[in-house]
Amino acid sequence: MSMKKLAGWSLSVAIVAAGMAPRALAAQAKAADCAPVGHLPTYEPGEQETRAYDSYDFSVGSEDDPKKVTAAGAKCSQSYTPKSGTDALSDLEIQSNYREQLTKLGAQIVSKDDRDTYAKLVKNGKETWIRIYSQETEIDVTVVDRMPFVDTLTAPSGADYRLLGHMPGYTADDPTKRNFDKADFTVQHGDDTSTVTVEGALYDINYTNGSNAPNSDLAIQQNYRDALKKLGAQTLFTDDRDTTARLEDAGKTIWIKVYSQETGIEVTAVEEKAFAASITPPTADALKTALDKDGRIALYVNFDFNKATLKPDAKPVIDQVVALMKSNPALKLEIDGYTDNVGAHDYNVKLSQDRAAAVVAALKTAGVDATRLSSNGFGPDKPIADEATAEGRAKNRRVELVKR
Repeated sequence: MSMKKLAGWSLSVAIVAAGMAPRALAAQAKAADCAPVGHLPTYEPGEQETRAYDSYDFSVGSEDDPKKVTAAGAKCSQSYTPKSGTDALSDLEIQSNYREQLTKLGAQIVSKDDRDTYAKLVKNGKETWIRIYSQETEIDVTVVDRMPFVDTLTAPSGADYRLLGHMPGYTADDPTKRNFDKADFTVQHGDDTSTVTVEGALYDINYTNGSNAPNSDLAIQQNYRDALKKLGAQTLFTDDRDTTARLEDAGKTIWIKVYSQETGIEVTAVEEKAFAASITPPTADALKTALDKDGRIALYVNFDFNKATLKPDAKPVIDQVVALMKSNPALKLEIDGYTDNVGAHDYNVKLSQDRAAAVVAALKTAGVDATRLSSNGFGPDKPIADEATAEGRAKNRRVELVKR
């Protein structure tokens, strides 16, 4: 064959290939598809994954300057592979077909490249986000119908820990109960984390879900976080599968962690042994003796958990400080607040400042001249006891009177 004839033959093939009609997607999504997107007839679906509530990150904008939009709601994921005996299509043909269908549906293509199409469809007040990813021998479709989160955690019952219910559809194993044991809890400190070992009454329970549509980790964690927030808990650490929190209930400090992996959930709670710094408040004379000797004295007054509100049982201590100030009219005091080292540093400093200010306010209300008082807060920066123990942490949560 001459070179001239070969070139002509090659050109005629290229023209025929360019004129081939693309394989059309199914006109409507079928049961195996993630509505509203259909599928290519030469591809067959794998196992579909649906979650009643989950999130996904969608790309918006150009390849050079992509931005991320996280959409949360009802999520559907579906993969497709070529049917036996058929050839895989090119990414160009796959993406062209899906983009054409999305356009006909009224969707807006918000980002695209050779293997990806991201789109947003707003119809009848519902916002749907769609991603089509292809690599010729596989097509992955992800659809999220955006909707608000709704709590579904039950009220505590049966084998549940007494303060927290469980996710519907999950079955509890026999719980582990220990009158005195320990567990490790992860705590966030700015960009770093640490492990705090807590001792006390331990309760540990595992839940399993045997259905084909378990809850997402997002839904599980959000349910427990909302429940803990309602209990007044302080959140100490979170990631996609974990929550650590601390709260106070019936005078007990309780640590709780929730771990999830969709089909399984573990809830661990440790109720710290209560710590009493003193049986009776120090008298005004004892306060003066300590101030004359050391220039400062630590007081243990109780506040509402994670707040700067004095509890009623703090009044006897405040009364003794008032008596001290009235019997020593030349005395001036700085009230310094301190916390333990659990939680964010800056948050603890602010909490300690607010608590010191609350003591000053109580003294002013009781008739102490404001010019004789000042306040400061140092958070966890000046511990006087071991932070690794519950007793040490309790001793560090204090208010100090400092002689000016």
